[in-house]
Amino acid sequence: MTTVFDVPADLLIEKVAEEFKDNDKINSPAWSNYVKTGVHKERKPENADWWYVRCASIIRRVYIDGPVGVMSLRTFYGGKKDRGVTPEVFRKGSGAIIRNALHQLEDAGFVEKVEGGRVVSPKGRSFLDKTSGEIIRDIPELAKYNNQSEFGNVHSDFLRNLSSAIKENPEIEDADKDEFIEKISKIDERHEHIAKAIKEFSDDIKERHSKPVFESVSSINKEDLGNAVESLLSSLRRK
Repeated sequence: MTTVFDVPADLLIEKVAEEFKDNDKINSPAWSNYVKTGVHKERKPENADWWYVRCASIIRRVYIDGPVGVMSLRTFYGGKKDRGVTPEVFRKGSGAIIRNALHQLEDAGFVEKVEGGRVVSPKGRSFLDKTSGEIIRDIPELAKYNNQSEFGNVHSDFLRNLSSAIKENPEIEDADKDEFIEKISKIDERHEHIAKAIKEFSDDIKERHSKPVFESVSSINKEDLGNAVESLLSSLRRK
């Protein structure tokens, strides 16, 4: 069965956004024409339909990371703020936009609340998987991508565990946590070199801690986490 992990994110988000335009429960607020998506942005979005694109992106994110909360999503949609001659700093995305989008997705029956945050509902999962299947049928060239998608769940689970470990690890300073998670959240599971980077990191952790990575990840120290993030980012730069 085709799932969200079997198609490129940009194609899925674009198609879902078009579907949302015809949904009575998902509407662009009047104030959406005048706001930025975060304090790190210099201008408001140029795309007149950006609200539907953001809702599509959010539901995909909830599908992959759920249960997920507003603060985690704010981190994902954040970015570096230009402060002129002063060094850039990371700032989270707009919470109001994310909350309103989630409320609309809940009203439409695509997202629901559970302990720990939000997850896609059975209706939302069916909708996204069906849309993914339509994309696969419309674009035969995605067959190769689809064959590589078996790694998608592994990547997603690993990155989610790594993010959780960062949040819960008392050895990591709070000032560093957002930056680590922000870097990790930008990594998409479709990048082919992630598999190699994850394997290298997992083997290294097994050698250091004599445990499988998923059993020891919550106790990994700051240096190990830093190496993990840098390893994953380096794999993307080599792409």
